[in-house]
Amino acid sequence: SMAAPSTAVMRAMIVPLVVVLVTSITLVGAVRGEMPTLQPRFVPFAVRPRTSAIPDHVFDVINSAKRLHANWRGVPMWKSPFDTCILLEMLNEVRPKTIIELGALSGGSALFLADQARTLGIEDCHVYSLDIRLDFLDATALEAQDEGRGLTFMQADANVLGEALSADFLASLPRPLVVLEDAHVNVEGVLHFFDPFLRAGDYICIEDTIDPDKMKAVSAFMSSQPDGVYAVDTHYCDFFGENACWSPNSYLIRMRDSAS
Repeated sequence: SMAAPSTAVMRAMIVPLVVVLVTSITLVGAVRGEMPTLQPRFVPFAVRPRTSAIPDHVFDVINSAKRLHANWRGVPMWKSPFDTCILLEMLNEVRPKTIIELGALSGGSALFLADQARTLGIEDCHVYSLDIRLDFLDATALEAQDEGRGLTFMQADANVLGEALSADFLASLPRPLVVLEDAHVNVEGVLHFFDPFLRAGDYICIEDTIDPDKMKAVSAFMSSQPDGVYAVDTHYCDFFGENACWSPNSYLIRMRDSAS
């Protein structure tokens, strides 16, 4: 089978584009008189700005292009260059033992995560990628699953996740756990579903909250939580500038094991 490209190769492909974009954004900010400020890494969701350092027209251009070109080993993954780099940083820092992704589609994102975990030496990381339909999965992604490369695709409906993910299964998963919501279905319900199973140091990341409906769902969930249970990880959300990603204010870390 084809060897997975190294992290160095991946960065060589992604970083030049990101550098150009971030340089442009920084210059725009400088012209406006905006200067970067130091801030705590973990902050309450309620105090975060709802704006992004990336201008709307840049979002639009990249959003169209990523659907045409963003892939991993030839398998579409539809991630922005910003969030791709941020996920690499998260993998290296958090070193998750388990990743649950909602929204497999062709399997490119899950394949990318599984390959990069091994490249970074996280040999015991396992990626579970769920979707209501698995007939769109690419042969390369299925081959990685069959070869036991830390990747499992599972059929699941985001409206009834308990049918695929039992309480016993979730409680038994090795930690740290990272949950990536990218199914765009029942977002608030998904957040409430995983809430009882997340422990201190786990992450739940809601992708594409540039979509106002998804952000509304995240806001509703966060408003239902007691203070201090979750925080926005600004290191990831602001990695390239304030909310310069496709998941503004939505890289969430669990700060303590329970709300009690």
